[in-house]
Amino acid sequence: MAWTFCAWLIDVYLIRINDERVFASGAPSWQKGSMPRPSAAALHRGLARSITDHLRASGAVPGCGVGETALAQALGTSRAPVRGALHLLLQAGTLERMPTGRLRLRQLPAAGTELGVPSEEDDAAERLYWRMAADRLGGVLPDLVGEAALMRRYDAPRGLVHKVLLHMLGEGWIERRPAGAWRFVALIEGPDSYDEAYRFRRSIEPAALLEPGFALAAPVLERLRQEQEDLLQRADTSPDPREVFEANAGFHLALLEASNNRFFADAGRRMTRLRRVATYYLISTDRARLPTQSREHLAILERIDAGDQVGAAALLTRHLDDQHATKMRLLAEAKHAVHQLTRVPTSQPDKAKQES
Repeated sequence: MAWTFCAWLIDVYLIRINDERVFASGAPSWQKGSMPRPSAAALHRGLARSITDHLRASGAVPGCGVGETALAQALGTSRAPVRGALHLLLQAGTLERMPTGRLRLRQLPAAGTELGVPSEEDDAAERLYWRMAADRLGGVLPDLVGEAALMRRYDAPRGLVHKVLLHMLGEGWIERRPAGAWRFVALIEGPDSYDEAYRFRRSIEPAALLEPGFALAAPVLERLRQEQEDLLQRADTSPDPREVFEANAGFHLALLEASNNRFFADAGRRMTRLRRVATYYLISTDRARLPTQSREHLAILERIDAGDQVGAAALLTRHLDDQHATKMRLLAEAKHAVHQLTRVPTSQPDKAKQES
């Protein structure tokens, strides 16, 4: 109990320090007043996308049961907003209700599909999301932040900031803290951590294909093939980075799930969460490689479909190796660029000298 209280005091202190100092330099001013919270419909729409992304990444197929409690635990939220998101997915035909009253997956929508027509607020939230993601990737945003500090930094109303934070919460790269604070989860955010993640993935993903219990269900294999063929056909139209990530991360996670070894699957789910933000940026800046990635994924599926797990594992290893050098360079460039844009002079000329 004492440690919990001390941790709460530390969080309160740190968030005040961040509010007053970290964002003070160069932060736009904002008007005080009533700040509307995002509508329930907007929150449910964002959470519905997170649910479909989670189902896709976990290799769910039509007929799989879908439960409120399990989804709330997986997405780090309560059952009430999940219930509203499930209602939207029922209306959209993604889910269906069985005679027993339980829900099951009817058909997964295309990766990145939005429910309903995005509003002006949705567009503003999208822009703010990418600004915050770039700043976090560049090391500008500290681990612990407060909504007031973010409002000042981005000259944005509280409702908009809160909406973006909730979306990040659903994606698993930020968490709530006491006293209205938010803490970014330790992610893969730079060249060093990406290099570590690459070596880890290189050691487990090909090995998963060689597990004695490996079996990729035919419906899952066909869905993965359709998603990659769709991405390949639309590569020139610059698909949304989140859509590309969810489809490609879902591809790799589905292979780990197919190992029928829970340790491989658990590691894959954690790795997907950790590399989400960095990979969003890499996709948006390395679009020239998207067609190659899809072709490599399709070649791996072809080997699996032919029963050649050894050949598929070799292709997967080469696939991971080919991405490594380019993405390491892009991450280093991203961090340097953000620091250059946000650098604040350490000293300012004396006002009297400026006036003289």
